[in-house]
Amino acid sequence: MNRAKLRKFKVKPNAKTLAARKLRTFLKSRLFVISFLILVQFLIMLLFTIILQSNMAYFFEVSAAVSAVFLLYLVNTPGKNEFKIAWILPVILAPFFGISLYFMYKFNQGGINLKKKLRKLRADTKDYIPPKRDARAVAEYFPEVKDIAQYLYNFGDATGYLDSETQYFSCGEDFFADLIDELKKAERYIFIEFFIVEPCQILDKLLQILSKKAKEGVDVRILFDSIGSVALSSAMESDYFKSFGIQSKIWLKFIPVFNTGLNNRDHRKIISIDGKVSYTGGVNITDEYANIYSKRFAYWKDAGIKITGPASRTFTLMFLEMWNVQNKKDVPCENFENFIPKEAQLCLENHTGKGKAGLVIPYGDDAYNGADIGENVYRYILQNATKNVSIMTPYVIIDGSMMDTLIFAASRGVNVELIVPQYYDHYISFCVGRTYIKNLIENGVKVYAYQSGFIHSKVFIADNKMGTVGSINLDYRSFYHHFECGTFLYRTKSIKEAQKDFDKTKLECKEITVENYKKIPWYVRTTGWIFRIFGPLM
Repeated sequence: MNRAKLRKFKVKPNAKTLAARKLRTFLKSRLFVISFLILVQFLIMLLFTIILQSNMAYFFEVSAAVSAVFLLYLVNTPGKNEFKIAWILPVILAPFFGISLYFMYKFNQGGINLKKKLRKLRADTKDYIPPKRDARAVAEYFPEVKDIAQYLYNFGDATGYLDSETQYFSCGEDFFADLIDELKKAERYIFIEFFIVEPCQILDKLLQILSKKAKEGVDVRILFDSIGSVALSSAMESDYFKSFGIQSKIWLKFIPVFNTGLNNRDHRKIISIDGKVSYTGGVNITDEYANIYSKRFAYWKDAGIKITGPASRTFTLMFLEMWNVQNKKDVPCENFENFIPKEAQLCLENHTGKGKAGLVIPYGDDAYNGADIGENVYRYILQNATKNVSIMTPYVIIDGSMMDTLIFAASRGVNVELIVPQYYDHYISFCVGRTYIKNLIENGVKVYAYQSGFIHSKVFIADNKMGTVGSINLDYRSFYHHFECGTFLYRTKSIKEAQKDFDKTKLECKEITVENYKKIPWYVRTTGWIFRIFGPLM
């Protein structure tokens, strides 16, 4: 980072001073204070439960009765069984604490205001989405996938485009090299939204360009998640980016109060330039993703996609919704007309390409839209595949329906292949994921472990003609908790590029067989089976 502007990242003089300074910095850090205060809140609640247990003669009978009533309620409540099972152990061990926690998550009191804001914003932006008749007309160019096009429009306000070119990137270094070239061409605005933004060399390079563009009058904004981007989620963040002429906002600032709404993180990766060029994928803004420097892995493999054309406007709209939902109560939402033309202009452009570039549908998903869009797109691809499905994902923590869909595709004779990491970045998630992989390989799904580093790509491809690239992992957190995004692609050149990347990457992998699974250390397998019950909450 620029040391003159962000003194926090100055070079340290010696090892002893460095250690002492690190300790003081950590103890004073926002992350430590917040974590400590939340832990205190949990301990107070737990202590209250323990006191009740030790001072009430009939506590056991009452708690057993309450647990029984709650379990009857749980069984008869609509929802996925995996989520229900995850709550059984907490309720058995600490009934009142567990039940209270369940209802806090179920009703998500902390997210009520966020949900209201999102609904209002999306209602206000309906004018910028083409009408249903136009969406149907676009889908008719490719009748074989018009059902998923209509689904994404009806439940995600995601419009299909026929005249937008796409380019696939197999690694972060190619992604950033192309992005830097496009940023230099920006004329009106640059919108950036990422889960992780860290002080690093690649951020320095981007800031040099963004600062120059801001001086030229380009509207430059950056939105990042407070948990993903801990180093920049502080009081100095606003002043720091402002010194480069950049507007910035932090998604859901992490405050030291237990709040279930804070569970819904912004995991999306979006860049929109003038509504003409956009990017998404799994890449974050750190040196590790650009393969400049990594403490843990020899190579960090990720995937991204570039969209050139009118489809980029969808990502502009998605960014503006997230940006404006962070406004304070007395700050009105801005006029989106300054950035996105209304439906009349969009309707005309939807028909100019005649499908030569294929069908491109950028879409988003979140915990508040009442639809499991990310998961349903993945399931659609699996259900409609006839020959092969190629998947790259860093995590495999899935519910029964996704497990059944993967296995059913394999049982139909579809060659279903997954590439997953050989090494972990999150130990518990890795251990739990291996237990799901065991179920898959026992039922005909082929799984390969990437040997050359860590694979973070989120890619689904079917029959070399249909697929999606985005930020959505194959896990509960992406499917049900996070804000996510992706791009559904049909008969685009990027699909063929992604398939080639998959085939090439598979050469750097070793297949995980049932015999190989048995060789995994016992403590890894045991950890996975123990924590699997909590998979839906991870």
